[in-house]
Amino acid sequence: MKVFKQIIAVFIFSAVIALIVNAVNPNGVPLIMEKNIYKQDTTSKSNIGDFINDPYDTTTKPSQFFGGKKNKQGFIEPENISSVLAKQLYDRKALFIDARTKAEYDTLHIKDAVNISYMDFYPKSAAERADVMKKFGKSGIIVVYCNGGTCEVSIDLAYEIAKLGYNNVSIYKGGITEWKTLGHPVERSEEHTSELQSHHDLV
Repeated sequence: MKVFKQIIAVFIFSAVIALIVNAVNPNGVPLIMEKNIYKQDTTSKSNIGDFINDPYDTTTKPSQFFGGKKNKQGFIEPENISSVLAKQLYDRKALFIDARTKAEYDTLHIKDAVNISYMDFYPKSAAERADVMKKFGKSGIIVVYCNGGTCEVSIDLAYEIAKLGYNNVSIYKGGITEWKTLGHPVERSEEHTSELQSHHDLV
């Protein structure tokens, strides 16, 4: 019984120390999220006006399209957006980033979207991540998506991008599945299309 109590005491002590270290660490994991990352739509944007976004403009001073404020970790958390807002932003040339693997991206993706696989992005150092993103302006509007449904790599990638100082990052949780169902533009990578054609020719 005495040994059991000692084990419990050590466990509690370790947990307290871990909480303290996490609290004082600027890169610590927040215990309470300032935003519900699973909510389908967290932005109040409805009428976005008439403009054309330029995701490759790296000269413009970062602005805040969604009006978010920096959290305790020093970055503006991504907004969850609806399919309606996603399409409006698409029509205004927002940068759509597919967070899935290259194989999934090649099979089918939102037309003109770029592929930055979270599985490849996450293991990189902060400097390497910044290098991947350096061609995109920090004032540009970014929409990150994956398959939709239970797929969460879009959330993970969006937060990692936001931590690099990108102020207008959003998450389209409906993903490629909802986008395709709604009849919005999709495409396959050329190499995947070639593979399908080769297979068809063999058959």
